[in-house]
Amino acid sequence: MLESLVGGLLKRATITAHGELDADTDTVFFTETYTFDDGHSDTLRWTIHKVAEGQYTGHENRLEGEATGEQAGCAFHWKYTRDTPQGDGKSFKLNFDYWFYGIDNKVCIVRGSAGRAGIPFATAHVTYRKFP
Repeated sequence: MLESLVGGLLKRATITAHGELDADTDTVFFTETYTFDDGHSDTLRWTIHKVAEGQYTGHENRLEGEATGEQAGCAFHWKYTRDTPQGDGKSFKLNFDYWFYGIDNKVCIVRGSAGRAGIPFATAHVTYRKFP
């Protein structure tokens, strides 16, 4: 769910995701598809590398530069800028700043912001659940 900073629902979405870990290279290959309530969808195909203890970088074909992540305990902080397609066919360069919180080995809750030019305009609330 995307909520405006002044309150109110902007968009709803469902997410399907699949990830695989290559333990030999400390690399995660993660694909997530957002399907929004206006009918458009956006698929992100991540390659995420562990670069040091608790430090990660990520690549995806629409990123400006690379994503950066820090992990401590059950929390993971993930930031990036991405040329993001919109439902009307346009795309905008948006800044994303997400906090992931592992609840258990099957549930992760996410709270994040999206903005332009470093100014947030929306808050995202996401729940990931692992299915067998």
